[in-house]
Amino acid sequence: MGSHIPWFPRWKAVCDKLACEGYDALTPPERIWVSVRSLIDSTENGGLISYYYNTGADTLPDCLAALDSPGAEDVRRQVERVNALFGRQVPPSLAGRNRIIDSWGDDDERIDAVLTEVDDALQPMFESLETKLDSFPRDVRLLP
Repeated sequence: MGSHIPWFPRWKAVCDKLACEGYDALTPPERIWVSVRSLIDSTENGGLISYYYNTGADTLPDCLAALDSPGAEDVRRQVERVNALFGRQVPPSLAGRNRIIDSWGDDDERIDAVLTEVDDALQPMFESLETKLDSFPRDVRLLP
């Protein structure tokens, strides 16, 4: 991201607010923006599993709610495929998620297959999601 992007200054302000005041201080639109951006960035930097073994999935319920919007349902379905690997519920804590991820082992072909399929499916879907995120700040009046 660079400062030539119209929403970049607002994004920087949201990130600063998150760092200084915490997630709970964000407005509902800011939470949506942060949680979906985290999903995309984590996945692009290490596959969807990195979303779970880092702090991104700390806001999973907000991210899932944001993915209920038109045009994002396919992304939500892919995320839910990985959610199912955690059992009845994805643990809300980083430590809880990592305990489960560590229990899978490196040679679990079923889990590896799901993660690979999901990552392959998400990559083309993210182009559309990125387009939605580009207009999101203006759509929800985070920008004038």
